[in-house]
Amino acid sequence: MKKVFLTVMTIITIVSCGKHANREDVAETTNEMSDQVSNAVSPTVEGKVFKSNAMLEMKVADVLKNGQEIEQHAIENSGFVLNSELTNNTLDSKEVNISNDSVKKMTKIQRQNLIELKVPANKLREHIIFALNKGVIIDHILINNEELTFQKYENDLKNDNNSSVKISKQIENKVNKAIINDGINYATIAYSLSEEPHVVTSVLPQAKLDVYKEINLGYELKQAWLDGVYYFKLFLIIFCQCLPTILSVLGLIFGIKYLLKRFKKK
Repeated sequence: MKKVFLTVMTIITIVSCGKHANREDVAETTNEMSDQVSNAVSPTVEGKVFKSNAMLEMKVADVLKNGQEIEQHAIENSGFVLNSELTNNTLDSKEVNISNDSVKKMTKIQRQNLIELKVPANKLREHIIFALNKGVIIDHILINNEELTFQKYENDLKNDNNSSVKISKQIENKVNKAIINDGINYATIAYSLSEEPHVVTSVLPQAKLDVYKEINLGYELKQAWLDGVYYFKLFLIIFCQCLPTILSVLGLIFGIKYLLKRFKKK
């Protein structure tokens, strides 16, 4: 029984030490990443207030999964998502005949996730560090701080001394105050997440492909007809514009010839 107890205690001790070591590794990694993030993130200057914006372009392993993780981190830190757009960009496409009945279509695509969100200004550094840990390649980082000290001071004075101001102006001042406070309290971050291009393969029945080509041919013929009509109209317009000049030149030529003939007869 003592041997079993000692064995269990040894395992618990090893596991606890392993977890403690993992926590230390994570803490060291976070501290290293924090040191690498620019001091432009969340600047602190006595008597100054700033509106912070950030833009990050990164290559990630999975734009959908990593994008959702970044969004969730912002929400858990009292932030919110403004926009989110997932797109598949087709880079190339090829078709290979497998048999008389089927065709293999290979499409090279690159997925991209565009996200715009807001986080509390005091959580900006923490959020950027979290996001950078999701990146495989960091393409571009932009941190922009706009000073709003004067605007806030001026608007606070207007709000403090607005008893003699019209109601409409008082409302405008309060709206401006809310906008300024929102800009100071929340930082806006735009993400452009993209994956390395990969090939998607699909097998299509030959009949469907033929139908597609027929539809596509009809569309191209229709476009060719419309283009022909357009260029014919364009030709007529140009011809009408040049017609007075052409008639004037012809009239001048025939007039000179007529005068030359009359002089010869004399």
